[in-house]
Amino acid sequence: MAARKINLTLDEELVRRAREQDAGEGSKSDAQVVEDALLVFLGLRALDDARAQGTLGPDAADELAVAEVRATRRAHSRA
Repeated sequence: MAARKINLTLDEELVRRAREQDAGEGSKSDAQVVEDALLVFLGLRALDDARAQGTLGPDAADELAVAEVRATRRAHSRA
């Protein structure tokens, strides 16, 4: 991915809090902390978009998920 330098003014407290949430990775630069936060945001947005395109309602989706978990467990117990 191509990178270009941009200048941002960020709330220092938000960057500190994001760094704390990042499993103790205190060695990351501010830029890396912000990039990681943006990647999470974009991933959540993509997940929301995928959910919006789904044709199953919440109950049907839950039933399908439970059926798949049970099928996987049966397959593992036979192996």
